[in-house]
Amino acid sequence: MLRDAIRSLVRKRLGDINGVYWTDTEVHTMINNACADISFRTKCVRTNGYLTSNDCTANTTSAASQEYSLADNFTNIYSVLEVYFMVNGTRWEKLDSITRDDLNDREPGWRQLIGYTYTDTAGSTTYNYTSQPSIPTDYYWDREEDVIGLHPPPNSTNAGSDYIRVYYATKHTNLTSNTAPTIPEPLHLAVVDHCVSVGNEDRGYGEKANDYWKKYLSKLHDYKVERQREREDDEVIMVPHRNL
Repeated sequence: MLRDAIRSLVRKRLGDINGVYWTDTEVHTMINNACADISFRTKCVRTNGYLTSNDCTANTTSAASQEYSLADNFTNIYSVLEVYFMVNGTRWEKLDSITRDDLNDREPGWRQLIGYTYTDTAGSTTYNYTSQPSIPTDYYWDREEDVIGLHPPPNSTNAGSDYIRVYYATKHTNLTSNTAPTIPEPLHLAVVDHCVSVGNEDRGYGEKANDYWKKYLSKLHDYKVERQREREDDEVIMVPHRNL
């Protein structure tokens, strides 16, 4: 659906076809807010980008980190979905997702493997002093802390430009003209429900607003269930079967 068609349907359901209560600009803001909320809740707007991996080998020149800023590298990122790594600069391997708590349980003291600076009695400084760099096998990330990290930290043969490929969910880009939202078409009617809910709340119609919120959340739930079913079907199709 194009933006103007969504706007007309919102006005019809709010009983404001002639624009008495809301200007077109106000309705357009409602639509953009709805698309942003949907893209956050469903993670349906997706893209990918690259990071340069750092050599975390102990050295006497400068410290390096296995952690990278999300915001500095990716615009309006909501969540990390998948990460691939260019192993030894020759082949892509998918990294496993892990939490820092799980890393603490699996490898106590893993934090000391990177970023520790040591100065000996002679005044000589070694950066990443206790680092044990290798080929990364796992990644962790935290939206609020704006960080994505690799474990183990990369060694010299696994440091390079665009060695890390991150697939992530991002915020919907605001519509500025009569174009269709970039969220999947099955969710366009959810945009209408969101706008109608907000509109009814603005006018103090609590029951009507609650009814449309339920419809809105139901559409999001149905979308996620269907997406999961499609993925499960794909997995079944990809499983090799022996001819009987």
